[in-house]
Amino acid sequence: MLLCLHRKIKEYSASKEGYISFGGDDMYQSRNIRLNIHDAILIARVTLKMDDETFLDCTERVKSPFIKWCKDLENSIMPCHKPEVFDEYYEVWDEYQDYKLKQDLPVLAKIIFCKKEKVVLLIGNHIYLGGYFLAHFVQHLFCDKIYSDVFPKNKYIPLVSEGMMLFFITGMISRKKHIKLPLFNDDSKVGRFHLKLPKNILSVHPNKKKPHLLYRVIAYHIHLVMRHLKKDRLRVTLPVSFSNRNSFNTVGAIFLDIDYDPDPVSFTDKIRRLIRANGYQVSASNNFQRIFPTRKLSTNARNLVDLTLTVVPQKTLPNNLIGSELDQFQFTMLNIRYPVYIMAFIFEDSVHSSFMINTAEFDIESFKKERGFVNSSLPEIFKFNEKNRFIEQ
Repeated sequence: MLLCLHRKIKEYSASKEGYISFGGDDMYQSRNIRLNIHDAILIARVTLKMDDETFLDCTERVKSPFIKWCKDLENSIMPCHKPEVFDEYYEVWDEYQDYKLKQDLPVLAKIIFCKKEKVVLLIGNHIYLGGYFLAHFVQHLFCDKIYSDVFPKNKYIPLVSEGMMLFFITGMISRKKHIKLPLFNDDSKVGRFHLKLPKNILSVHPNKKKPHLLYRVIAYHIHLVMRHLKKDRLRVTLPVSFSNRNSFNTVGAIFLDIDYDPDPVSFTDKIRRLIRANGYQVSASNNFQRIFPTRKLSTNARNLVDLTLTVVPQKTLPNNLIGSELDQFQFTMLNIRYPVYIMAFIFEDSVHSSFMINTAEFDIESFKKERGFVNSSLPEIFKFNEKNRFIEQ
């Protein structure tokens, strides 16, 4: 209880000084940016179907509020946790080209509009853009304003929160033995792929009560990975975000060990029950990471995960300005310390799923036969030096 209260006081004190606080595992990441400025780069490539005038209106609509948001966010970072200068936030190009990271200039958040192809690049730094702030970043493109109530708050309740944390860590320690999948020893071998799925492909038997779309999306992707990894049991992490204006650490997770079921309907129902039973882990793991310097524990946990699946239900918010105009949404990031990472972006009538495959155990050839499969067309920004760090192309 004292540790939780101490963390709350630190976050409150930082906010009074105009800063957003780092803590626990986040503290390590924010310091690490001085050693490797592109360690946590993420990038999305958004293709829009609209005429020239509408696209130009979009570029003008985004510019001023986005630049202001970036400046406010930069000013809220404590001086000890940020570089002297970030790359510029906003650019408009006449035509699309591969984005090149600048070797000595870190990115905070950046939007590039490419007029000819109607392509938008979203480049961000995951150290500063956790779930809550990352959602704000994306909303600048899709929405008429920032909606801060998309995620719930992680309320601290004395004794109850501590009880959940104790139950969580006890459960993590007592998990069944798990055989680690081998990762590539060269990050450039990571496979990057994309699936665009219509929502109706995720439907279940018509005589059954249809589970919520979120459960169907999660079950579909886990089932797919199990088939192509040829595993009867999968260890899965499901990150979930909270809203928190005072901390950069806004993410918790549900940790599941899941047995294979060939029937997608019963498998979906199993996933629904497991998520409901273990939902408390989201709050407990978020509190745990914000309090303790858990770098070693987090690294070990990542090394024992088969799949990390992030699902982004980009709801049609009030006055959402882009809907049917979205043709494709692809996403990737540099550091994939899991055998498989998937980001599934639910939008309107489609699910845009970006896959990062970091193990030779995954059957790529069979995966290529999946409906909607394409090789990722994201910019080729992943160039490494001998120390496995970014260099300028």
